[in-house]
Amino acid sequence: MTAVLLRAAELTASGKPRQAIDLLRPLVAANPRHAGAWCRLAAAHLDLGEADQALDAAKRAMVLDGEPAWPQRLAALALNDLGRHQEAVVAARESVRRKPGDWRCYVVLAEVLAGSPEGGVEAFDSALHASQLAPTEARAFQVLGDAALRMRDWGTAEHAYRTAIKLDPSDADSRANLATVRRRRSAKPLAPVQLDKAQVWRALRMLSLLLVGGGLLALIAGMPRPTPYLAYFTGALVLCCGVVALRLRPVKVLFGLRKLAVTVSLLAASALVLVGWTVALLFGATTMQPLVLSWLCAVVGGALVYVGGGRKR
Repeated sequence: MTAVLLRAAELTASGKPRQAIDLLRPLVAANPRHAGAWCRLAAAHLDLGEADQALDAAKRAMVLDGEPAWPQRLAALALNDLGRHQEAVVAARESVRRKPGDWRCYVVLAEVLAGSPEGGVEAFDSALHASQLAPTEARAFQVLGDAALRMRDWGTAEHAYRTAIKLDPSDADSRANLATVRRRRSAKPLAPVQLDKAQVWRALRMLSLLLVGGGLLALIAGMPRPTPYLAYFTGALVLCCGVVALRLRPVKVLFGLRKLAVTVSLLAASALVLVGWTVALLFGATTMQPLVLSWLCAVVGGALVYVGGGRKR
């Protein structure tokens, strides 16, 4: 039996999974409680692309006494090939739980997590852990390179693929992926972020309305002498302005456009003066001059918003 299993493993590794299956079928028929034989059969079916048969064989192995994590790994790969990604992740995590020191479990977990959009970070962590557990295994570094490539971590991807090629010089996939990483690293930087001008002008209008209208209300409420309680109103006003200002990113691009730079500068100055005056009120200040200055900046900035953004976007 040991000789047959070794021969089946050699056939699968040499790209002859069909011959391995033909060899293993009589073995599992004669020894249906041999978990290793079922696992070897599942691996051969996986190499042949027969995910359904691989899953059936892996399930047979799960209920038998044998290697604790191997059936789970095979089931995870088969489920992933069948498009049942959530079940595949559950099976892969179970294999890690059963044998946390086996690097192959982390490799399989990284592979199945790659199929989900939110699994990139965990896939990278799993692959990195696999490479740490097995620093002489090319497969661990292949999967690490793939995970880093998906995350656009060019440095880690290049290092991982280089290591994989060093450990296995015949690894054509890693060589191709390494060329891809080098090409993307040397590519020209992305073009500057394009502004959605309509959205920018809408945000600026809202910001100017808040600063002009809120500033006017604060002026009326603060006459003839402001009290610290007014700081709660202006503080809420500043908070609302901050929420609206989040739509105006990236700020660097905004200040690169002349018309927008003047408008944004005036509204920003108005908000900053308002923040300073609010803090001063809390400490007992009674002057109204900073509020007047803030309101005037808001009025001029608001006028520019409606002149510059109302006609042409």
